[in-house]
Amino acid sequence: MFDSVDMTKKLKKGEYSKKLEELGMELGLVQRRAREEARPVIIVFEGWIGSRRSVIINTMMQNMDARGFDVLSTTEISKVMDRPAFEYFWNNLPAWDGMRVFHRSWYYLKHYHEFKNNKDVAARYTFDHINGFEKALTDDNYIILKFFLHLSEDEQKKSMEDTNQLGNLFYEKYIKEKEDSKQDWSYKGVYKEYDEMLTKTNTANAPWHVIHADNVKFATIQVMETIVKEVNAKLDEGKIDSPEEVRGEVKYDALSKVNPSQELSKEEYKEKLEKYQKKLRKLQMEMYKRGISAVIGFEGWDAGGKGGAIRRLTSGLDPLGYQVFPVASPTVVERNYNYQWRFWVHLPKSGEISIFDRTWYGRVMVERLEGFAKANEWQRAFGEINEMEKQWADAGMVVCKFWLQIDKDEQLRRFTERQNTPEKQWKITDEDWRNREKWEAYEDAVNEMIVRTNTDYAPWTIVEGNNKYYARLKVMKTVIDLFEKRLAKK
Repeated sequence: MFDSVDMTKKLKKGEYSKKLEELGMELGLVQRRAREEARPVIIVFEGWIGSRRSVIINTMMQNMDARGFDVLSTTEISKVMDRPAFEYFWNNLPAWDGMRVFHRSWYYLKHYHEFKNNKDVAARYTFDHINGFEKALTDDNYIILKFFLHLSEDEQKKSMEDTNQLGNLFYEKYIKEKEDSKQDWSYKGVYKEYDEMLTKTNTANAPWHVIHADNVKFATIQVMETIVKEVNAKLDEGKIDSPEEVRGEVKYDALSKVNPSQELSKEEYKEKLEKYQKKLRKLQMEMYKRGISAVIGFEGWDAGGKGGAIRRLTSGLDPLGYQVFPVASPTVVERNYNYQWRFWVHLPKSGEISIFDRTWYGRVMVERLEGFAKANEWQRAFGEINEMEKQWADAGMVVCKFWLQIDKDEQLRRFTERQNTPEKQWKITDEDWRNREKWEAYEDAVNEMIVRTNTDYAPWTIVEGNNKYYARLKVMKTVIDLFEKRLAKK
């Protein structure tokens, strides 16, 4: 892509101040327009070291409404090596009416870890992962603008020498690391790496804008003109729905293979419960020492026993090492973000456990069947969810998911018991009865969900749930097995 950049362009004398004033007005207008139309904007700045990103961003900021955007630097999070890819960026997405500027981004993390020879971390930021992350956002009507500030070899060398004269400690550290690195970090070597990055991530939904930055004033005007032009163009297009998936006569089936009626006596349950509790506590401590986190998700029919299974699972755990997140309809705040956001912000810290009572799979069940998500939204969610879970697993997390399966007669028995027992009446609602009338539709959705998102890195476990004792122990034993398997790895 570099070959297409005209490095000879310049501003005419006296042109900078006039253009800056005009563009400042236009930039403020387009920012307010995006906010009014609830179109979040993400602006990424990458480029050569010494390309004066900070100067350009600062000039741009002086001409914008400070209440409507944030600027974040990615440099410091390079120290985080045991976290899922893109977690920082999901946690720092702009709301529907916001704008966020990244001074370096997910591209920086990829190259930083390659530079440091942290191959396992760099592998989490493949070009395919990056393209998938950006597509998930633009499919949800985010506007992404990516700028690469390009310097000629002479200008880059001059800029670095100027930096060195200022006694910049970062520069000195960079030079030492570059000398210690076995990779080719010459201008020509980096040029090749950057050109590959730009070519492989220059997509229709999130194209690169390569800016000739030998002259910082020229680059500033180019950046501001591009923001005004591109954001206005996206807003003129309006919100666009991605195409619906062409669906054939595929019949998904996972539940029919499971007999929900498994027997277990109360005596055997009590005996094994105590044994499993002790085992889980021991494994939790070992997981914590090793810095291994876990994400455990529970789905199931209404009255399927999710709450009881979670209480027994956590009964033997140290409460300082886990959190349970009940998932209901999105709050006012959560509705301001992409549907995945509220789960990314609750990922466990190193060595801890996050347990979700209902999960991100609401997108392909209740949101699908109740019309809260459009067809194209829930259809593409299968791939988005698989990618999200893979990123968690690639960061070393244990990811396990339970579907608690009961039959229709057992659900009716439990509904009736709740309705007739005063202290349990709070558990039954009109919505539960309405959902029961859609049993067959939900069953089809659950079958598709399990088949399409059952992976080796985030497996589904269908739990036979008519007997609560059996179901609770199966959940605990499954978690024990997964923890032991993970601890057996290096």
